[in-house]
Amino acid sequence: MIKQNQTTLNTLHVIIDAVISFSACIASYYLMIIIFNMNMLIEYNYSVKAALIVLFGMAALQILCNFSCDLYRSYRSTGFAFEVLNILRSGLIVFTIMIILVIIMSRLYQYQIPLMFYFFANTFSSVLYRLFLRNILRYLRSKGYNKKFIIILGINDCTEKFIDKITSSPTLGYEIAGYFDTSPHSKLGLPYLGTFKKLSSYLGKCQIDEALIMLSDKSQPYLGHLVAICDNRGIKFSIIPNMFSSFSSRIYISSFDGIPVMSMRKVPLDKIYNKVTKRVLDILGSSIMIILTSPLMIVVAIIIKLTSPGKIIFCQQRVGLDKKPFTMYKFRSMRTETEGDISGTEKNDARCTKIGLFIRKFSIDELPQLFNVLKGNMSLVGPRPEIPYYVNEYRKSVPLYMVKHYVKPGITGWAQVNDLRGNDTSIAERIKLDIYYIEHWSITFDIKILLMTVEKIFFSKNAR
Repeated sequence: MIKQNQTTLNTLHVIIDAVISFSACIASYYLMIIIFNMNMLIEYNYSVKAALIVLFGMAALQILCNFSCDLYRSYRSTGFAFEVLNILRSGLIVFTIMIILVIIMSRLYQYQIPLMFYFFANTFSSVLYRLFLRNILRYLRSKGYNKKFIIILGINDCTEKFIDKITSSPTLGYEIAGYFDTSPHSKLGLPYLGTFKKLSSYLGKCQIDEALIMLSDKSQPYLGHLVAICDNRGIKFSIIPNMFSSFSSRIYISSFDGIPVMSMRKVPLDKIYNKVTKRVLDILGSSIMIILTSPLMIVVAIIIKLTSPGKIIFCQQRVGLDKKPFTMYKFRSMRTETEGDISGTEKNDARCTKIGLFIRKFSIDELPQLFNVLKGNMSLVGPRPEIPYYVNEYRKSVPLYMVKHYVKPGITGWAQVNDLRGNDTSIAERIKLDIYYIEHWSITFDIKILLMTVEKIFFSKNAR
């Protein structure tokens, strides 16, 4: 039944997407008439017939691209953001193809504006439609309609968590018909359907949409047998290995020359495009900041030199990307006799000079790190680097501490803008936020952190 429902829903998707695309085409054309008036259209030698042919052809292309971007499948257990990204991807493919075509035809000046109108109108309408449909379907599923029936094959350490997730999320529309295993488990609260030998006959009699294979270590020899039965009966199946219960983080499946590979963490900055983008922004941002703050840095340097003996710049070894040490620069804020003291600093630290207390309060002492960013051993945003001694200590006592070295350290970070800086805050909590940043990195996330940093420097009560 669920397969028939999905087929009907996919047909509905195609029809409504076609209506949206055709409407966006017509709206784009007439919007051009309203904005640029008919005389200008005649002056640009617009042909009504030619324009409509191009725009309607684009609508047909849109449907094909929607298929290629996997928009006509079930998004029942997938976040809406992923669906929106596929809508944007499809729209951008259409827009790019059409721009290339009109460039080849040397008619870009005639169609670039209606093409842009079409892209935004179609994308916006498609997102609204999908959001509306998603909410309607979730409501219907919560009332018991459009359910997807699944069975569990085997019981392992992940099974109870999976069952709790299904039962606590009725809007997903899943119902567990029961489970097969070598013996019944009374604690599960699900119908026991028998041993694995009875699976084939059961699938021949009952309508099941999907099977979840969750074998324990002892039941692994049955895996090939269960997969063969599901394939023979045309039942879609997924495998949740027993070892997944031991992992607290997300698990990502990728490919190594056709061989499936399981990764514990997704690090966006591992991609060369993201690395280059972040590096370019670091160079531009640090260069601009050095120019803008150079008068302030010169004044601070003079005051430090005049008010206390010693060097202006304090250099210290820190641990950076891939656990490699580097020299980090700061304005010296403490007396020279305390340079060997590696203990953490506190608010109103007695070791600080008068100017040191001031520049630390507003993070002015961090400004020389802009040159670290320019050199490439730091970034504007990232986990704060630590000295080698503390790295060796924390790695023994703080779980996942070394994960922070997957990316370049930063002048500011997600933990710092959430008031987790200084010795009076939890290292474990800092690491959680650092890992969140590493796994969810984006340019917009960096910009958000930089803006929050400015707010924290001038308005936070916890400013050091």
